[in-house]
Amino acid sequence: MKYIGWFLFSFILIYIIYYVLFIRKTRRKVKVPAEVQYLISLYKLDINCFSYYKFVRIVGLVTSFDIALIATLVANVEGVVWQILFGFVAVVPVIILSFMLLGKYYQNKQNQDNSEELEKERKYLEKHNKQKKSLKKKGKKKNG
Repeated sequence: MKYIGWFLFSFILIYIIYYVLFIRKTRRKVKVPAEVQYLISLYKLDINCFSYYKFVRIVGLVTSFDIALIATLVANVEGVVWQILFGFVAVVPVIILSFMLLGKYYQNKQNQDNSEELEKERKYLEKHNKQKKSLKKKGKKKNG
């Protein structure tokens, strides 16, 4: 129970600091956090397909979760040297895994949104083509 309290406290504190320093000052083109740039470039995300500010807040939550998780895990290890070594070893896989999951989630979301848009466009074109064909038939009947 002690470690859950430590985790929640550190998670909330880190998110508040991250929000004040990065999220609140974020603008679409001017100041973008490095984590957001990393996800957008690595997973080739189109930021026009989803809410950019919601995306930045979720990245902040994931980053805060990673840091709080590592801090909680390191607090369980005995000895300062072992804590430092464990921290260095654990931080890379945790960050890579969490950003991979987030990037894949947004890639799937982007693909689903695109497939829905393509389906709507296909239905529109079919409807539009049917209307053109019916107008041509009416035109031939009037002329003939």
